[in-house]
Amino acid sequence: MLALIWLQGALRYNADIARQRTEAARIAQAEIERLRSFAAVDAAPGRLSWGDITDEVLDATPSASPTTYLLTRVVQTDDRLMLKTVQVRLSWNDRRGQPQQFSLETQIVGHDPALAGTMTLPRIAFARP
Repeated sequence: MLALIWLQGALRYNADIARQRTEAARIAQAEIERLRSFAAVDAAPGRLSWGDITDEVLDATPSASPTTYLLTRVVQTDDRLMLKTVQVRLSWNDRRGQPQQFSLETQIVGHDPALAGTMTLPRIAFARP
């Protein structure tokens, strides 16, 4: 009987950790997609720009969530390549007070989003004289 009680507690704890990791993955993915949807390369009022993608620490706890998530965004910029390497890390404490962490990393190119459609145009072949 004692083993059954221990098993139920372990199952609840592991299910809680799985829920928290899934929620952290969803939050990190949403943040990366938000950053990828920048509207301009240069700063524009009221719009997310490539230049606005910087280091940041913020509370990312969803409403009605029993877990408090801290989102840390670390950005490394390569101005020569117009490339930003972004790491989105979420940290929280589980029900036992143990620190947990989840992170995703991506690269975002600083090309003007208005020109994205030009990638679908056929290549023009130039004849050599």
